[in-house]
Amino acid sequence: MLPNKSMKDWATKGIQGYVMLMLEYLRLSPSYELARKARMGKLTAAEKKHLPADFDLVLKTYDEYGDVATIQFADWWATTGIGLYGSEYIKPQVRQIGRMEKNEEFEPGFTKSLEQYFKTFRKHEGNGPGLILAIPLGIPKRAILKQVSLMINKTGVTAPPKAQKAKRSLTAKRLRSQPLIRGINLLWLKAQNPDWALWRLGVLAKISPTNAEGLDYRSTKSTTNTVDQRTNMAVLTSRALSKAQYIAENAARGRFPDPKKISLPEFDYEDIYRRMQISNPKLKKPK
Repeated sequence: MLPNKSMKDWATKGIQGYVMLMLEYLRLSPSYELARKARMGKLTAAEKKHLPADFDLVLKTYDEYGDVATIQFADWWATTGIGLYGSEYIKPQVRQIGRMEKNEEFEPGFTKSLEQYFKTFRKHEGNGPGLILAIPLGIPKRAILKQVSLMINKTGVTAPPKAQKAKRSLTAKRLRSQPLIRGINLLWLKAQNPDWALWRLGVLAKISPTNAEGLDYRSTKSTTNTVDQRTNMAVLTSRALSKAQYIAENAARGRFPDPKKISLPEFDYEDIYRRMQISNPKLKKPK
């Protein structure tokens, strides 16, 4: 299950699914493709004349995320993503190293447990500052916590208000994966079938299952009952397509997922389909 933004995760593993979707949108963004060409020195004279006014933001995003055209997400995450969205360490926590029983003069496994803690848990937690304490049992918990609190205060080490903050964060306050997936599917279908009527794309992309009930995207003839249905589906699909384009172009500027209206470049769907085939060699057009 993908989390919402309020959930806390030290290594931000929960957002990987959304970052994966962002990369798919970047692959479909015309502006991001221009940034790739610019960094490779392959911009044509015509392309240079029609660069977005805020192309510097797109270049900044490209310099951070890199060429995502063919790389597998797992490889990209290991080399780039973890540095942008996560921490290489697990969240530190209080751990029991040993326990002393009554009248026991020495805990035989203490040395081994302490060594294991330093070589495993402490290392994976980033080797931050800590205390090794002897906590006597059998006295009121409140008294124990008070003494421990005083010892922590004496160290002078203050805890940050939040866990390590990632360099990048997701834009939306509420994260929902399904609308983002539908947007990608719609852009893919448009690239695969640029001449299709919008209502056909909408039915196949499942933009509105309720409005699509009874519609067959393969049908060539309309009936009295389906004329209005097709019109409504075309309107809904047009809105969804624009929204997906905005999300792709905002992603190219480091904002994801963000459907904010911005100046859109031309979406050359033939070129987008060519790029899709590069990242998905087995891609086939729907029949």
